Amino acid sequence: MASTPSTTIVLVTGANQGIGYEIVKKLGTEHSDYHIILSGRRKDAVDEAVAKLKPLGFSLEGLVMDVASDESITEAAKYVSEKHGRLDVLINNAGVSVDVGPHPRKVWQDVFNVNVFGVVQVTDTFMPLLEKSQQTKRIVMISSSVGSLERKTDKNGFVRNIDYRVYTPTKSALNMVTLHYVARFDNDPTWKINLCCPGWCATNINDFQGMEDPKFGAINACRLATLGPDGETGTYTDRNGPIPW
Repeated sequence: MASTPSTTIVLVTGANQGIGYEIVKKLGTEHSDYHIILSGRRKDAVDEAVAKLKPLGFSLEGLVMDVASDESITEAAKYVSEKHGRLDVLINNAGVSVDVGPHPRKVWQDVFNVNVFGVVQVTDTFMPLLEKSQQTKRIVMISSSVGSLERKTDKNGFVRNIDYRVYTPTKSALNMVTLHYVARFDNDPTWKINLCCPGWCATNINDFQGMEDPKFGAINACRLATLGPDGETGTYTDRNGPIPW
């Protein structure tokens, strides 16, 4: 589908599998005027995901982008700029985790590099293309309720004893980073920037130990990705409602 002013151009990172894949599938099948860019760091995985989704008939293309590489992000943004001239929706879904237990500095750096620094670099690099959008500009950050400081302080809550010492701080940091973007556009209602917890879904990031199908993880992300001019901004939610900060 050729891009037109009425086409909604959406980029989803880390979308060749899991929740990102389900987000692409749900958005594409439910919105015929959306063009989805499915990105991932490995060309073979991206090509395979696109091939699986193509029979569904919605407008879709693959894009190789490694969020841990500034060069890769820059090249991806150049491609989107040259082909589409803008971006309307950015869904920062790519993320990594590690097993429970103590880890050396390098492991902490690697996880923060993807889950926080990669999100910032992608968002900042694609910001000029989002600014060119004539639609409601939407950024969805895929966070997690385990990043909630309030829930971590609750001795009776489920988050209290979750011992993902590397992963959970990255989501807390992502929440703060997101609020900086929200504050930047406090006086511009055309921006909708929100945090989304997809829930504990069975994906590669948790060795498929999650309790829910990834398709349920796509529900709230897709809601936030389709907000109109009256939609919320600066929120932290899952599909059941607000999450305490």
